[in-house]
Amino acid sequence: MKFGPCTSVLSDPTFWIVVRNMALWGVITIPVQMLVGGLLAYFIERHTTLFRGFFRTMFFLPVVTSVSVVSLVWAQIYAPYYGIAQEYLKHVGIVMTNSAIGDPNTAIYALIVVNIWQWTGFSMLMYIAGIANLPSEVLDAARIDGAKGWRLAVHVIVPMLSPATKSLLLLGIIGTLQTFPIVHLMTGGGPNRASEVFGTFIFKQSFVLGDTGSGAALSVIVLVVALGLSLLQIALLGARLSPAAKVQA
Repeated sequence: MKFGPCTSVLSDPTFWIVVRNMALWGVITIPVQMLVGGLLAYFIERHTTLFRGFFRTMFFLPVVTSVSVVSLVWAQIYAPYYGIAQEYLKHVGIVMTNSAIGDPNTAIYALIVVNIWQWTGFSMLMYIAGIANLPSEVLDAARIDGAKGWRLAVHVIVPMLSPATKSLLLLGIIGTLQTFPIVHLMTGGGPNRASEVFGTFIFKQSFVLGDTGSGAALSVIVLVVALGLSLLQIALLGARLSPAAKVQA
């Protein structure tokens, strides 16, 4: 059996840059999206009566917005001198002479911010579905026992939302490994490979450089990693999914 393409990929310094970027992507985006999405769902469902549908729609709107539109808008936000980000930074004495996505030191983090903005609404929707299915008798019993406000949220609601949390963790891992459109459109993996992810790396190896062997080897590596992480999560956290996640799957 020949392992030439795999050996070549593993010895490529770019591969380890990609691994670092994917690790950063998953470690930052998944917890932040779940935390912010959960907080939005809690406040919308428990503390709003009027305009509830409006808030749900507005926060979910980025999820269904074309990735091309998202890329164009955020490229303008990150633009130096006149971008919205610059307008806020100048108040603290920071002047951007280069776009955040054009700087090797900030490109991957700038893209992570865009991804969080676009997909937090999906986490919110999952938690809204979970909150809607909470048994009212359990919540009433907790209130009778004196649980109110944050005590009720942290000690009763959060544990009961564990199926949604597990589902979001599993979907987040898979989504991280599938990351491609936003990076391809905004940076193409640059500058100097600083924002390269598995998707753009496979695309370049297979279709730009014509090295289909390395592209196939990378695809197999991504498949094995996704399978391994999914099985590890199921083993550690269980396989119970929320109803919304079952529909998504």
